[in-house]
Amino acid sequence: MKRLALLLVLPPALLLAVCAEAATGPDCAAQARRAATALDTLRTDGRVPAMGLAIFCSGQPLITAGYGNADANTPFRWGSITKSVTGLAALHLVQTTDLSLAHPIRPILGEGYYRNPWAATQPIRLGHLLALSAGLPDLNRAEWNDNEPRPLWQALKRHEDDRELLWPPGLQHSYSNVPPGLTAAVVEQLSRQPFEDYVDEHLFAPLGMQSASLSPIRGLPGGYQADGRTEIPYWHMTFKAFGALNASTREMTLLLTALLNDGRLAGEQRLDPDLVATFFQPMGTLANEAGLEVGYGAGVYGWVRGGHLFHGHGGDADGYRSRYGLLREHGRGYLVVINTDNPGLLGRMRRLLEDALTEDLTATPASIAPVPAETLEALAGDYYPASVRFVRDDWRTGEREPAQVRRSGQILLLEQSGQITRLYPAGKGRFYRAKDPAITAVFVRDRHGSLHLQGEPGNFVRISPGPCPDFLPFCD
Repeated sequence: MKRLALLLVLPPALLLAVCAEAATGPDCAAQARRAATALDTLRTDGRVPAMGLAIFCSGQPLITAGYGNADANTPFRWGSITKSVTGLAALHLVQTTDLSLAHPIRPILGEGYYRNPWAATQPIRLGHLLALSAGLPDLNRAEWNDNEPRPLWQALKRHEDDRELLWPPGLQHSYSNVPPGLTAAVVEQLSRQPFEDYVDEHLFAPLGMQSASLSPIRGLPGGYQADGRTEIPYWHMTFKAFGALNASTREMTLLLTALLNDGRLAGEQRLDPDLVATFFQPMGTLANEAGLEVGYGAGVYGWVRGGHLFHGHGGDADGYRSRYGLLREHGRGYLVVINTDNPGLLGRMRRLLEDALTEDLTATPASIAPVPAETLEALAGDYYPASVRFVRDDWRTGEREPAQVRRSGQILLLEQSGQITRLYPAGKGRFYRAKDPAITAVFVRDRHGSLHLQGEPGNFVRISPGPCPDFLPFCD
């Protein structure tokens, strides 16, 4: 297999977690068992009929179980965790064909499906689709409310006139469920087989996920509103590639075990290690090229909890809520799914699991680099939200609340809506927040000279002083 060529040059610091030795010892196991007991109590108190849970220590699943009306073999709906599957499938296609992440998608798909005002100089590339940095807004209201299963190409054509890029491709990450649909179309065009079949053959089968499917399957426990009694009908996603995954907790542990072990599962190399490494690397934005180390990869994102870097994804499939998080440096992780539409409860479960898995670990924050006061002052100014998930006139007309960046001694302060984020310099426009173990914010200029702040605090562009970006019509 050929090595995967990345869309952008990535910082070498991203590789250190992959090379670290997995944590061993009794602490993780004891913490995992206590967390599982606490989660079941939360499930009962939260009136959740069924829950799936897996907890990993030393790179292997220590707990794989179902609770309530479920066991480890009960299938669940995993929602947007499907994007991880879609990203891995697309990376497999890249690795086994002449395709690259830098390949423009227009020659593959032909005309239609979206409009790109910057197409002449900045086309959408495959890597932009995987990184959700294509500049596309999310599904429109009609697509969200459509519960009729449709063939992929019909679904792509139905609302193509609404899909106009809001900013140039490759500028910034902004969450959207449209790019996975286009990714599936690219896979179908080049593989000459349905996207679902490609995933079955090249991902599910090698991992032993025989019952996993992107179509409805038997045995689903049903999805419910937060009361645990009012059933929510099965929702047929506009594009299966963004959220239609159905699989048991046991099958999902096979996927996550391979991801924790550079593609190895049960002593065999099931996924190529280069593919797995590329999957986790943030890509597709100006900030990634400038050194951002925590961001969105090929269907997976990073986040910091208690000074530790997790990678994973969340999911919402009407009546199901799910999350997985991997501490790759330590061979630890978790997977949890509930069949009630209760994001607050899932959030409490997630925090409990992440605190348990890091309880005995020591965090190592990034190192501050002294930066001249005038360099920090040059980044100060008024910043406007540079991205928006759903098209809104108030964003286009400049009515969203701006943010302010100012220097305070040897750091920068980002203030928006009364909330202040302290940014500590690491040199070359790179910053991190207190306790962050990696670069989580970057100031970088686009090709027209506009100054952007991208990373964990969000996407912002300086509007005073300018120059303003061309995609904000209100800004001169």
